Amino acid sequence: MSENSYDNIKPFYASSHGHSRLFTALYNGKRVILKTLKEECVNDAQCREDLKKEYEITSQLDYKFIRRALGFENVPGLGDCIVFEYIEGKSLAEHVRVGTLNEKQIKSVLIDICDGLNFMHQRGIIHCDLKPENIIVTANDLRAKIIDIGLPETEYKTDRELLIKENEFIAPELIKGEEADPRSDVYSLGKIIEFIIERNIISQFSSVATHCTQFSREQRFDSVMEVRSFLTKGVSAFKLILLLLVIAAIAVAAFIYVPKIIEKTRVEKAERLAVEFGHEMEKINAETPALCEKYKLVSINEPMNLPAAWKEDSVRLSQQLARFMSIDSLRQVADQTLENQRQAIITSRQHDFDALLMTEFRQATDSIASSLRASVQNPSDSLMLTVAKQWFQQTH
Repeated sequence: MSENSYDNIKPFYASSHGHSRLFTALYNGKRVILKTLKEECVNDAQCREDLKKEYEITSQLDYKFIRRALGFENVPGLGDCIVFEYIEGKSLAEHVRVGTLNEKQIKSVLIDICDGLNFMHQRGIIHCDLKPENIIVTANDLRAKIIDIGLPETEYKTDRELLIKENEFIAPELIKGEEADPRSDVYSLGKIIEFIIERNIISQFSSVATHCTQFSREQRFDSVMEVRSFLTKGVSAFKLILLLLVIAAIAVAAFIYVPKIIEKTRVEKAERLAVEFGHEMEKINAETPALCEKYKLVSINEPMNLPAAWKEDSVRLSQQLARFMSIDSLRQVADQTLENQRQAIITSRQHDFDALLMTEFRQATDSIASSLRASVQNPSDSLMLTVAKQWFQQTH
């Protein structure tokens, strides 16, 4: 590929705690994802090695339910990049939080995940970071695509407490630094099912989630294909009895420790909601430059107030935060963020007006402009802008 192969490169996502960032780009008219390192990590040999290793792993996985790696390129301005196919769709996390998928569609997505993981496991590859954010549901046919295969960017050894707090989907043996095997992904799949059940989309798979998420990997399903069999056909009578016994034991323990469990659940949900809220804030703030460009002032005769079209974006942004508005502290932050964004657009339009006005004033040939320009001694940008506004008031 030539150095000018990639056009229209735009920021897409940057990991909060990790080393990578994503861009969208056009290659021969086709949209792709470029995954590269953050600027502060570009010269880190370990980070560069990890990026190359991720490509070597994912390039082996050409399968319909796994995002394809198209190549490894050095892109001017970005450095080494993994080139991924662009998937039109939303993450499973977004779908579940908004409730856009019904029970049948969720079941189909879970089966796709099982098939994708089985394809990986047959080749000796363990995902190790399976979570709802790493499952994309395609927009056209609602099929699953597994992404971000490999160890989480947060180091287990140095940031274990952060890892436990930020990612409840990682198997306990990985957090302890033990070697991963397919049952580690089985655990994560069970946590995904729990995540869905908590939002009242499905309920009949609670027993499989319990069996997947046993602390000891020896007590879990041995493979994702066993999970798939449960999802499609149910389990054998023996396993069903075993699951019921496990559930009964858990129920007895819950009865004994129910006050602590309820409080722990409440705290965990509040923490998870706070993390989700933080992600929404990051996405909304990241939209500000694009919105400023969208509502860019193109004429000094255009009204300074925001266009009517802004109401649609304002409503859309408010709807993204609707589920947080019942919590006073989050609502206050959300309201202030939306107001700050509105003010940023207004400020941008004011700067646009000033720039347009200065250009027209300097080029104007009428007598008022000529007289005002002649009267200015030692002109500076701020002084010329003040005189230009006088000219504008007299001529418009």
